[in-house]
Amino acid sequence: MKKVEVYFLINLGAILSLFAIEGELSIYMQRQKDILKSVANDKLKTLVEISNIESNYEDPDNYRLFFDLDGQYKPGTIEFEPSFTTSIIAVEGEEVSVDEEYSWELDSVTVEPFTDQGSANRYMAKVSLNSVEEQYLNQPFNVELGIKFIPDIDTVTYDNWSTAFGDYKITDKLLKIIDSEVSREGSFSISRQFDTPVTLIYMDGQQAEFFVLFDKEKYTVLKGLNWEIPFSVGGVNSDADFNVELSSGKDLVKEVVSGLPRAFIKGKGTGSGTVEIVGFRKRDKKSSITSAKIVVVDPQYSSPAEEKEIYIGETYVFDSRVKDVDRDRISVKISGSAVNTKTFNSFEAKLKPKSRGQVKFETYVDGNPVKDLVYEVKVKKVPPPKLEFKRMGKGSNNMLLTVTTYGNKNGKKAVVPLSGIYGKLEEEQPEKRIGNRRVAKYSFEMDEPQFGETTELRIKVVDKYKAETISDNEFEYYDY
Repeated sequence: MKKVEVYFLINLGAILSLFAIEGELSIYMQRQKDILKSVANDKLKTLVEISNIESNYEDPDNYRLFFDLDGQYKPGTIEFEPSFTTSIIAVEGEEVSVDEEYSWELDSVTVEPFTDQGSANRYMAKVSLNSVEEQYLNQPFNVELGIKFIPDIDTVTYDNWSTAFGDYKITDKLLKIIDSEVSREGSFSISRQFDTPVTLIYMDGQQAEFFVLFDKEKYTVLKGLNWEIPFSVGGVNSDADFNVELSSGKDLVKEVVSGLPRAFIKGKGTGSGTVEIVGFRKRDKKSSITSAKIVVVDPQYSSPAEEKEIYIGETYVFDSRVKDVDRDRISVKISGSAVNTKTFNSFEAKLKPKSRGQVKFETYVDGNPVKDLVYEVKVKKVPPPKLEFKRMGKGSNNMLLTVTTYGNKNGKKAVVPLSGIYGKLEEEQPEKRIGNRRVAKYSFEMDEPQFGETTELRIKVVDKYKAETISDNEFEYYDY
């Protein structure tokens, strides 16, 4: 009887321990899922980028703000929720506490595609000046842009995430979480706050207040290149009614060009600093001062090319967009032993080489070469498939096979084990496109050798271009 009681107590203890373990495991799994959700959310925020922000005052009835939206999203899924806010202005008879912050938000902002430049990624935010209360005109507004989109993650990002996590299985889990979240919400939402405020300027020359005003507090210019920065002038009717001069930053600015309603300063990207402009209205000697920081940066491609080689007979498009530069200012020159020299009046250079050799891509901004933005590729015949083997752990007989095929429209047609494989190949990663390559991964177990201590792995891969490769690799077999 005592033995039965003892056994019962032991079994009861085991059952209770199992429940405790399952409870802890459940908590752990939920924490892991929450962590992955947080990581997925952070990663998605990096998928879209706003660039080439430009204020426009040419329309007397509307303030217009142009920007580019680049990233990995499905076409036609973009929605915007713009927010323009400024500090509240106290009206006579109203009390505003100094201990609290109040803001006033525009309710008449629209965002729509700007197709005049032929770019699918250019957008325009527009504010009707008649809808803005007079006391808020010429006030700085903070701009925040809510963006809803459905992600469309490319293979380069997939591979970058997998490399960062050390395992593509984690990336696959992230993608499932992202798909689940998007399916439930209908889209993914992020918010982008613009670096500097914008100012809604009413250009009526009869208004009492005279001003000169930069659009932004900071401007990024490219090292070694000429730049031109506009500023606005208001409260006057003609160029003869005012003058402007440089009071600070004379080592940065080569020329001040007066104009109404827009004037300009010009310089070259040799150094950073602050520029200050003073304007004078002649009839009453009213003055106004505006300043902005000039920050010189090294030129960088917006979408750096991944390809080191391209192939005879295949179309290749080189994207030469430059960070912080409007794409309409960019052109590309190609030269080299595989092509005839040619200049494209666009940020894209499209070619289809017919012979082996090299191609050099030189980027120009406003017709001037950017010496740091030169890219070269080799032109070759399309190579046959490539097979790479790697052990899945030290001392393991389990192997990971990476199959790479080459060409824009190519891919694997068949992967056939010939010898050295125990069981069958298991697909670990579906075929993914990376530039002009496609990569797939398989796992398998090595077969025990009949003689000796090594196993010969023979696997045949045939691509869609009918080229084939048969591996001839030997690996030590670990017999435990």
